[in-house]
Amino acid sequence: MHTACVESQAVSALGTPDAAPACTYIAGIASKSGTWVSWIGDSRAYWIPAEGPAIQLTEDDTGNLDALSNWLGADAPKPTPHIRSLRPTTPGSFVLCTDGLWRYFPAAEHLRTKITGNPDRDTRALVQYALDCGGHDNITVLIIPWP
Repeated sequence: MHTACVESQAVSALGTPDAAPACTYIAGIASKSGTWVSWIGDSRAYWIPAEGPAIQLTEDDTGNLDALSNWLGADAPKPTPHIRSLRPTTPGSFVLCTDGLWRYFPAAEHLRTKITGNPDRDTRALVQYALDCGGHDNITVLIIPWP
């Protein structure tokens, strides 16, 4: 069973007759041979290379009205996970995050201004930046240096 299906069952189990919890999902793996990311919804992954343009690796599961069309939870349709791989040719950082962060960065390249090469410090700086901007949604960030 795909991990996203297990996650969806876990989220659904939290529901009550009065509430149907829901969430998006992002997961990443980084190894010497490359990286892989899987997602559902509008949580995102970015590649921020030491040299060259930063890129968004994921595509949001939203329609024309910016409404989620794929998510995990009791009221979700059957979740459809996406998977993408990347084999970097230069050192850099993978950033996995929820919309509580990325909505404050209009493009992948804007994240570069907060990435210094120290994942712990950079993660704290990104979360603080989102909070300083209003913190209107949950803010989850993971930075994976590569290699």
